[in-house]
Amino acid sequence: MHPEDVKAELRKRFATVSAFEARYELPAKSVHDLLRGRASARVEKAIKAAIERPVSDFSKSECSDVSETRSSTHRKIEKAR
Repeated sequence: MHPEDVKAELRKRFATVSAFEARYELPAKSVHDLLRGRASARVEKAIKAAIERPVSDFSKSECSDVSETRSSTHRKIEKAR
């Protein structure tokens, strides 16, 4: 699989790659490192396990927790009057 396809699949299931890393208790940026050529059997195994499972196996509440956290910290742009 192309690295962008891997990241896209993880985002479909977990909303962000960081949320995937947190869910599988992986170090931050470990997916990025793996996709850039740094070998890690643990990260590779976690990615394969997540991608092989149907999207429906991941509850929406897991993904919404991340989305709510992100949106609450996002700056709101006010319209100019």
